[in-house]
Amino acid sequence: MIDLFTVNVIVAVVTITAGVLYLVETILRREVGAGRVWALAFLGGMLTVVAYLVWQQASEPWIAIAVGNASLVATSGCFWLGCRTFNGRATRFAGTAVAVVAVATMLSALVAGPRGGEWAGAELMFVGIAAFAALGSFESRRGAMGAMWSSLGFTIVLAFVAVFYFGRAVVLAVLGPDSDLFRTWLNSSITGIVSIVLTLVALTTATMLRSGRVTVRQDHDGNLLRVSPEGILEESSFRAALPTVAARSEAAGRVFAVVAMRMDDLAQISLAFGSTEEEALRTQFRAGVRRFAPTFALVGLGADNSMVMAFEPDSAAEAGRVASRIQRRLLDGFADRGSAVIPVLGVGVAVSLDMGYDPLLLQEEASAAARRSSTSVDASVIFAEPPRDLSGSDAAIAGE
Repeated sequence: MIDLFTVNVIVAVVTITAGVLYLVETILRREVGAGRVWALAFLGGMLTVVAYLVWQQASEPWIAIAVGNASLVATSGCFWLGCRTFNGRATRFAGTAVAVVAVATMLSALVAGPRGGEWAGAELMFVGIAAFAALGSFESRRGAMGAMWSSLGFTIVLAFVAVFYFGRAVVLAVLGPDSDLFRTWLNSSITGIVSIVLTLVALTTATMLRSGRVTVRQDHDGNLLRVSPEGILEESSFRAALPTVAARSEAAGRVFAVVAMRMDDLAQISLAFGSTEEEALRTQFRAGVRRFAPTFALVGLGADNSMVMAFEPDSAAEAGRVASRIQRRLLDGFADRGSAVIPVLGVGVAVSLDMGYDPLLLQEEASAAARRSSTSVDASVIFAEPPRDLSGSDAAIAGE
């Protein structure tokens, strides 16, 4: 078995290298959402390995142990917070919980002092890591993150961390650190080897998720609409404006349509041809939708590399023709550009004649139809299916 110091050095090299790579890319992309929170997780991991290296060399390492334990708990918690941020969920209470547990872990080791030994506060640390990892694994299967296949890496990694550290906590509490089971299968050397594998998987997964969806700065004030440099409403702003235009169309008795367009293979393109090609395609996609959309259409960003557009066609058929024309022009633009690969464009349409004027329902159904379109054989424009429980005034409109 490799000695503990050598294992810690190897873990430190892998963790610091992965952390630096991720931090540099985060700075270059100027991210504010999930990517920045995951960067904090990698920073926490870097602090952990440095603290544990100091522990191996210091004559009185109890302070280094306290810092390392707390930062390791914070690392697990930040991965959970990043998943929540990716899904657009509130993080204030969750962030407070992470901070409280990390501070409590540090204090438990500090209170024990030099006599606490290398396992001072370990029970609380193991439970905290396991709890946050389990929450992160669960969160990675929800919302927008759960809809992306690349998030499975986080799900598996965090689930394994939760089980591994929960097992360590139970064995440590019941049998103690000197038991044969703990010293053979759950010791620090085994944990270090596991950490190397999990760090590499976490880095790969976070990078793939970021390639598939870069989370940009959002203003949560519903009274302030934000427009991107391309002249496109940001996701939160589109959601804020959509109910107003839908209500006006309903009052005027006009047909209202929401069109969703998505590119699902940007992550694969980034891995195969580089982030420059991916960013060029994304920029051309957004600019093309804005250019080819009807003059007075509401155009905004959607989730998962999608674009959404709302306008008033004369009929459902016209909405389909507009969507098909935009799709065709976008594909022609990719071909004329000489792109290394032409992405698949999924297009979904939801109209008030079928769905009523509920803005959230219209956008969700259009997005669902776009997902089906992107996986269909010919990636044709797909209309959202009318809900079976359509009733009231919406049913009367649909029957006209």
